[in-house]
Amino acid sequence: MNGNKDDNPVNLGPSEKPSVKPKDFEFLKVIGKGSFGKVLLARHKVEDCAYAVKVLQKQAIMKRNEAKHIMAERNVLLKNVQHPFLVGLHYSFQTPDKLYFVLDYVNGGELFFHLQRERFFPEYRARFYAAEMASALGYLHSLNIIYRDLKPENILLDSTGHIVLTDFGLCKEGIVGQGTTSTFCGTPE
Repeated sequence: MNGNKDDNPVNLGPSEKPSVKPKDFEFLKVIGKGSFGKVLLARHKVEDCAYAVKVLQKQAIMKRNEAKHIMAERNVLLKNVQHPFLVGLHYSFQTPDKLYFVLDYVNGGELFFHLQRERFFPEYRARFYAAEMASALGYLHSLNIIYRDLKPENILLDSTGHIVLTDFGLCKEGIVGQGTTSTFCGTPE
């Protein structure tokens, strides 16, 4: 610690469950990686339940000026508990250098993986996935939330073949009626 402002990152808000700590989990393996951290398969030691724990490095978030996206993701996750096709947040907490989102563990893999492996889906299956995505997006819209990162990598399949939408970092809250947003999202081609 040399006194730089980066040594003491900005607090990104109160922990939803301050009594929950990293030591409450047994971290089993990495199941995903992103710009700010990774997603780990973990077992809650007391509950004996499997979770996907998204661990984000505060320093990386602050360095890239992404705190508002992380907090938007947390806010959206807190509202998602009502819908079967949206990943659920069970706990959120932080340490001085990391943020933790304890999410549903969805074990069927990314839609991207299945699409790559199978090359295309039969029409009935594509319709099924489209209907579930429309249901999830419609629910978010009813909460005035716009989901802006729809891609096969952010659509998971659960153990029974239903879709689960994940990664809410680019969501925009408070968009009412015919409201629009002008922020660029995605990868420039």
